[in-house]
Amino acid sequence: MHQHVILNPTSGGGAGRKLRGEIERELAARGVSFTLSETERPWHAAELAQAAVRAGADVVVAAGGDGTAHEVANGLLTLPNGAGDRLAAMGVIPVGTGNDFAKLLVGGMDRRRSYDVLAAAQVTRFDVGRITWSGAEGAPGADGAPGSGAEYLINSIGTGVDVEVLRQIKRLPRMPGVLGYLVGLLRAVIGFKAIPLRIRLDERALDRKVMIIAVQNGPCLGGGFWVCPSARADDGRLDICMVGDLNYVQIARTIPRVMRGTHEHLAVVTMDRAKTIELEAPGAAPLFFQLDGELREPAHAHRLRIELVPAALRVVGARAPTAGTGAATPATGRAEGGA
Repeated sequence: MHQHVILNPTSGGGAGRKLRGEIERELAARGVSFTLSETERPWHAAELAQAAVRAGADVVVAAGGDGTAHEVANGLLTLPNGAGDRLAAMGVIPVGTGNDFAKLLVGGMDRRRSYDVLAAAQVTRFDVGRITWSGAEGAPGADGAPGSGAEYLINSIGTGVDVEVLRQIKRLPRMPGVLGYLVGLLRAVIGFKAIPLRIRLDERALDRKVMIIAVQNGPCLGGGFWVCPSARADDGRLDICMVGDLNYVQIARTIPRVMRGTHEHLAVVTMDRAKTIELEAPGAAPLFFQLDGELREPAHAHRLRIELVPAALRVVGARAPTAGTGAATPATGRAEGGA
C-alpha cells in the first residue's frame, strides 16, 4: 500500500514549507510507504492527485488547509470512473488555518494524530456535493478555478456575509483560523444588508432575505463556527443553516451561539436538510459564494445548484469532534476496512 502526500508549501502562512521534514520523518517512523510532492500554483494539487492515482497510489494525502483538501478531492472525483471502487482514498495532514475538513477525518487539528490515522489507514466513504452554476461555462476566472461551472464540495458552501468575510480576511494580517474568521466577520457585518434569495430545498420553494446561508457536509466552517452541529458526512443529506436579517444587538448575541453550536433554536435561524438545494439571486447582481473556504466570483452566475452525491469519496479517517465540546464521536463514513 502506497500513499502520495501533496504538500502546499504556502498553506498556514508558509508553515507548509517548514513542515516537509516533519511530515517525512513522522510517516517514515510509522512505516508508511509514501512519496511527497509540492504544489506550485492554484489547482496544481488536483493535477498532482490525478497523476498520483495513475501512478498507483492507494491513498492521496492533502497536506495543507481546506483549499488544498478541496483541490485534491476535486482531482480524485473528476477522474474517469472516479466515484467507483477504483478511486484512491483521500487523507489529510492539517497544515492550514481553518482545517475544517481535517476535523472530520482526524477528529481535530493535531498533526501527530493525523500521522497515526494515515498509518492505520482505515477507509470509510463520505458524501460530497456537486455544485453547478449558471453563466460560468467560459474561461476560468482569475482565481484559477475551473471554468466548466462545476465543482465538488467536501465540507461547505455558502453565500451572503460569508463572501464579504473572505474578502476582509484577505486584507488582514495572518491570524489563527477561528480568530481570523471572527475578525473578518465583525468587519464584514458593518453595513451589510441581507440579500434576497429564491431557495429550493428538494421540492420545497421559499423566498428569504438572509445574512448568510450555509450548506454543510460537515458541522464546522471558519475554523470554529459550528453552523450545522448535527451534520454528518455520511447521512445522505446536506445540512442547511439560514440566518435572517439581524441588527447589531442580534449579531452580538448570535455569533457566540454559533461558535458553540447552540444557535439552532434561535428565532432568526432556520435549520433544514435536503439532497438538492438551489439558490437564485432575483436581482441583477451575480451570486458570489464561498466553496470549502475559497471565494468564487463567477461573473454571470445567478443560480447555484447543489446536489448530494452519496458515498462518492473514499477517505482515511478516525473520529470526528462534537460541536462546542472538543469531545469525539464515532467516525463518520461507511467503514470499508484497510485501504
